[in-house]
Amino acid sequence: MMGEDFFGLGGAAPVILMVILFYVLLYRPQKKQQEKQQDMVSKLKRGTRVVTRGGIYGKVDMVKETTIMLEVAEGVVIEVAKSMIATAIVGSEEERKELMSGTPANNDTAEKTDLDDAKDKE
Repeated sequence: MMGEDFFGLGGAAPVILMVILFYVLLYRPQKKQQEKQQDMVSKLKRGTRVVTRGGIYGKVDMVKETTIMLEVAEGVVIEVAKSMIATAIVGSEEERKELMSGTPANNDTAEKTDLDDAKDKE
């Protein structure tokens, strides 16, 4: 009799365990990542270098309600949906902390980004 009844749930126990497993392993981590990305996008400001999900590198020129004006080359500005910003490129640990936590960065120790280094080599 003990093997037939799993916590008094009968045949529903495996289904309930699968739902819990799905939530813990898939849904919750994805939700946290999405919230982190939305928080990062909400903190973007003019001059921040970003990469879009399509692989376009650029510098934020203007932030609008649902879009960002992105300067991809000198004098070339495109409009990109905020949701398409994959990541911000930051050169120093202080800038990274500012973007992730909202605390001001110390501009005296700002380092060059990889993008700046590539421009210097040209």
